[in-house]
Amino acid sequence: MEIKNKSEHDPVADRKMVDAYVRWALLAAEEVVGKQGMTVVLREAGLERLSGNYPPNELKPTGSFTHDDYANLNAALLNFFGRAGKSMVLRIGRISAKHGIEQQGAMFGLAALVASKLLPFSAQIKIGAEAMQDGFRKVYQTIGQEYRARVEDRGDTIAYITSDCPVCAGKQSSEPICWIHTGVLQEGVRWQTGKEAVIQQTASRAMGAPECVWEVSKTPKE
Repeated sequence: MEIKNKSEHDPVADRKMVDAYVRWALLAAEEVVGKQGMTVVLREAGLERLSGNYPPNELKPTGSFTHDDYANLNAALLNFFGRAGKSMVLRIGRISAKHGIEQQGAMFGLAALVASKLLPFSAQIKIGAEAMQDGFRKVYQTIGQEYRARVEDRGDTIAYITSDCPVCAGKQSSEPICWIHTGVLQEGVRWQTGKEAVIQQTASRAMGAPECVWEVSKTPKE
């Protein structure tokens, strides 16, 4: 898999990134690759300034980081792991999600998600996807930045759709590369329902699609 910068400027890459989201991804990556590995990854991503200097745990975009920085980090991680990139970056996404679940309870309506456990699995994942998107909207509204996303029922799946994906902003690839967010969704479903679900990225802006799309099966894994 080869990841390139898009030949034309991608305005999504200029969007501000939440400091805490960058921090959680870095902490998760360090847990997987170790401190020495992170030195290599950060150099590859052009983020040497973060070596031993992770951003604060602030749920706001201060302007210190952009979606371009996050996409560069993702690309560097995939390059670092090579053939094992998908599975390792999925793991990083899941670990990062655990940080978010611990620290974004009120904003993401986690109390309501706990209550939804009495509902059918399909209803739970739809509520969970909508709560995640609403949480992101609240975070970015603090600086007047819109988070463009929606949830769709597609019969056998619930689709999580966004045109503002930070994981592949400004990037071009022959296959989906947003495994970090796939891992975030996987861990979110597991936390909410106590079960695993099949989650596939079916469209990617890195491949020329207008939006990134993940489809979550309405039937849990056995």
